[in-house]
Amino acid sequence: MKSETVPSMNVEIRKKKRELHKFKDILGSYLFVLPALSLLFVFSIVPIIYLIWLSFTDYSLPNPAEFIGLDNFSRMLEDTLFLKSIFNTLVYTFGSIVLGISAALAIAVLLNRQLKGLRFFKVFYFLPTITSEVITAMIFLWVFDDNLGILNYLLKTFGMETPPAWLLQPTTAMLILIFIGAWRGAAYNTPIFLAALQSVPQSYYEAARLDGANAWKQFFHISLPSITHMLVYSMVMSVIGSFQVVAVVDILTNGGPLDSTMVVIKHIWQQSFEFNYVGYGAALSLVLFPCLLLITWLQLKLSSGKE
Repeated sequence: MKSETVPSMNVEIRKKKRELHKFKDILGSYLFVLPALSLLFVFSIVPIIYLIWLSFTDYSLPNPAEFIGLDNFSRMLEDTLFLKSIFNTLVYTFGSIVLGISAALAIAVLLNRQLKGLRFFKVFYFLPTITSEVITAMIFLWVFDDNLGILNYLLKTFGMETPPAWLLQPTTAMLILIFIGAWRGAAYNTPIFLAALQSVPQSYYEAARLDGANAWKQFFHISLPSITHMLVYSMVMSVIGSFQVVAVVDILTNGGPLDSTMVVIKHIWQQSFEFNYVGYGAALSLVLFPCLLLITWLQLKLSSGKE
């Protein structure tokens, strides 16, 4: 009887030791991530909760916040400038993404072909990404300014008496912003697409060449399908980045002319800090998040459907 009891007790002791070690491992893991989770909670979760509360208040500094329910959201539906800023942002997003991703893909394909002289180019194509948005905006301001811009100076030199006021016309102002967004987007996405193209097995291309496929067929039937996941990633990140554009708009157009370049973040910033409608600005910010979430979900859904 005793001989049966001792082994069973040893099994129980070993089981409890394993459970204690497992508990210590789990506790240690949580203790390691606790500082990061604490910072995330303090600097991300708490501000989001505070933003949600502010969106239901009438808050103008330095006055205390006053709860007004859904008034900010009903006001939003009557805010024609907010609706226009959404439209402008969508136009900017679509234009900059189409041009930026197309340019990045073309540059990545060229770099992947190992042509002569492209090594020198590799040093410079990433520069727009690491350059500050403010510096980028100042460079383009010096180019397109109607009075002191380099472009208009050259046009006058070649005989044009009244060059266009590029940043004072709604169409050209938006096109310039789209070009800047595409330029920066192409610089960011080029190394991503290049890495994806270099990971495609060369045996696919060799088999396609044996079957008589030309370069275009190889690109559309091998290269493009093989990097679809990176294309989706770049599109999602580009949409999020496009909805956050504000510095370039501030410096080049300040939302004008005639609010033709007024983007969502610029409108939120104006309402919150220029006009001191902090509660209304919080409500506008809160609405922006589900919009981005919906667009991202649609992109992922469409890409998974194609796969």
